Amino acid sequence: MTPSTSLLHFYAQHGKDFGVTAVQPENEIAVANMAIGAAFAGSRAMVGTSGGGFDLMQEAFSLAGMVEAPVLFYLGQRPGPSTGVPTYTEQGDLQYARNPGHGEFPRIVASPGSIEEAFYLAAELLDLVWRFQTPGILLTEKHLAETTMSVDVDAEKTKWVEPLMHTTGEYQRYRDTATGVSPLLFPPSPSIIKWSSYEHDESGFTTEKPEMIRLMHEKRRKKSSSLINHLKTLRTVNTFGSGKTIIFTVGSTTMSVLEALNFADIPATVVQPIYLEPFPVWVLEKYREKTGIVVELNSTGQLATLLHDKIGFHPQAVIQKYDGRPFNPPDLAKQIAEVG
Repeated sequence: MTPSTSLLHFYAQHGKDFGVTAVQPENEIAVANMAIGAAFAGSRAMVGTSGGGFDLMQEAFSLAGMVEAPVLFYLGQRPGPSTGVPTYTEQGDLQYARNPGHGEFPRIVASPGSIEEAFYLAAELLDLVWRFQTPGILLTEKHLAETTMSVDVDAEKTKWVEPLMHTTGEYQRYRDTATGVSPLLFPPSPSIIKWSSYEHDESGFTTEKPEMIRLMHEKRRKKSSSLINHLKTLRTVNTFGSGKTIIFTVGSTTMSVLEALNFADIPATVVQPIYLEPFPVWVLEKYREKTGIVVELNSTGQLATLLHDKIGFHPQAVIQKYDGRPFNPPDLAKQIAEVG
């Protein structure tokens, strides 16, 4: 679904070169459930869509949370709501992407600021969803998704997770562990491998017992804590420059901000949260109660709201654009100069 179609085209063209299979099923519901099935069999799977298609994937996303399926979703933003403007850009799904699916379970959401970062971040997210057996989202926007640029990348620097595997003894798909992450087992196997969309016991059998419902909630919460502890060892925020003016931005708008500052020779500190869920408060809390500028491509200031809610950041100005076009750096430079 535009603007994620570029992924399908690329992998369909180069699938044999990379040893991957690109599949376009009949709709978004089917592809999301197929990805969960592929993960059940031990395959690394990613699905791509935009806002309207991701709406249809919500039940499957929540299913992935319950069965603890490591599936990566790619969400390329375009102007909405509904069909909106399919071939233009926006960042209107930021808050939506942080809370997809119903119920309580860990979500992992990250947004790259450049094409080079997108390459490494996609691999990192695939590592994380398998490491913690929970769904994740690579969030971009049309401006990045359909930009062509030459960058130097090193495939050897990407991550390729080796999932926690069951080795001996009786197999329990949802065995409670110190980290909340249970060992995996793939078919064919002499052991029963039971993934369940219903609340379940440690073996995967449906349960309505209050003590087991509570245990499984606590198990999934432990994964959230383990995830945050692991993210503290990774780079979750990018910082550029060292000027007194603080500018927060997200996704590919980071490139526009950096170009604007360079164009007008404006000194500023640009802060780009890479991870949006869990939100890296442990890095950003040094900006608590401070003020500055937020630059984003939506009409409601979603990043500004997130920063205020999480770290008490008080923007003196929120520079917004919501006409389907990315920021023009010279125009953005003028706006920053006027409020900086």
